[in-house]
Amino acid sequence: MAAFDPRAYWDGRHAKHYGPESVGYAGLGVSYNVWMYRVRNHVVRREIRKARVQMSQCDVLDVGSGTGFYVDLWGRLGARSVTGSDFAPYAVDALRKRFPSHSFCELDITAADLPGALGQFDVVSAFDIFYHIVDDGKYAQAFRNVSALVRPGGIFLFSENFLPGGRESNVHQVSRSSEEITQLLSDNGFGILRRAPVFFLMNRPLKSRSRVLSATWSMIERVTSKRHRPYLANWLGAALYPVEISTLKWMSTGPTTEMMICRRHP
Repeated sequence: MAAFDPRAYWDGRHAKHYGPESVGYAGLGVSYNVWMYRVRNHVVRREIRKARVQMSQCDVLDVGSGTGFYVDLWGRLGARSVTGSDFAPYAVDALRKRFPSHSFCELDITAADLPGALGQFDVVSAFDIFYHIVDDGKYAQAFRNVSALVRPGGIFLFSENFLPGGRESNVHQVSRSSEEITQLLSDNGFGILRRAPVFFLMNRPLKSRSRVLSATWSMIERVTSKRHRPYLANWLGAALYPVEISTLKWMSTGPTTEMMICRRHP
């Protein structure tokens, strides 16, 4: 069996289905993924506000920009400058065409050496990226690289699955333990400011044994699998969205993906 090539995998995935599904949850379709990104938008904006990050004073680097969702978000939030990056050439070319006023570069956040011209940033974001780094050595290197890219006192925002123990692995995704992730943050000079769930009902409940959540997820998969009726996935996303937003407001942790906001020690 050939070794997994992450660059080829993601470049091919973008080339085949460039859009919400190429960067979102493969298999759930475009319509449902659009609603998932609306949830992400709400949660990230809320957490940025609560952490009192003054985006207008920040130079931002987005890691693994994909189709540019977070590049667009940081621009809308008034960031002083936005630099996007991806290690998939297809994505970088598409991003440069879509956002001509921003800067973009090919960047492998797991590389042993970072481009010297990249410099440092007030904010580095890496959403839905780190659990796709399947090699443990490269995963640790990614945290070291982020630390080098964030200015002292700067902010690192990212999402992970933060399992309560152990790990879950497949070919192109590894969900690691909360303990392992927080130790890597500490080892690389980061203190945690905020942690918040990104989803409750709308993503796979990999950290929960709840029969209700499991049944809900099975229903979501059945509905979104009906590709010949994409309006069903759209209706489902629209119905779940207000429930998701109102529920997440009261939750400090969740059954699936969460986000962290960390500050690099001066």
